[in-house]
Amino acid sequence: MKIARKVGMVLLVLVVVRVIAGCFVPRLNINDVTTGATPEYPELQPQVFAQSTDQVFAAAAAVARAQGWDVTEERAAGVIRAVATTRLMHFKDDVTVTLSPEGTRTKVVVRSHSRVGKGDLGTNARRIKLFQEELAKQVGSG
Repeated sequence: MKIARKVGMVLLVLVVVRVIAGCFVPRLNINDVTTGATPEYPELQPQVFAQSTDQVFAAAAAVARAQGWDVTEERAAGVIRAVATTRLMHFKDDVTVTLSPEGTRTKVVVRSHSRVGKGDLGTNARRIKLFQEELAKQVGSG
C-alpha cells in the first residue's frame, strides 16, 4: 500500500510539473519535431553532407541502431523508419530519417513524433539532436 501511495504521489508531481512547465515553456507542448520545419526548434536544421547518399544512408542506419531504435524499414530510396522507446515511461515514438541528394551532396531530414500525448517535454528534439551529433561524427561535417 505504501508503494502504491508513493507511486501515486510521484505521478501527481510529474503531472503538476508538466502542466506548470507547459504554461511557461511552449516548446514542451509539442510532440512532433522535424528538422527545418518546427518553429519551436529553429536550431534543429537538416544536415548536409559532402558524401554520397549511399554512404550517409549506411551511417544513418548504423546510428539509428546504436541509439537503440527499432529500425522497422530501410528503403534504398533514402528512408529509414524506426521506433524509439522512451526510458522512463516506455512510450513508443516514431522516427523517420529521409535522405535526398542535393547535387553532389546529401541532405538529411529527421522527424520524431510521439504517438501519445500533446507534449513530449523536449524528448523528440533531444533525440534528433543526439542523432545528428552522432551522424556528424560518423560521416564528418559537410
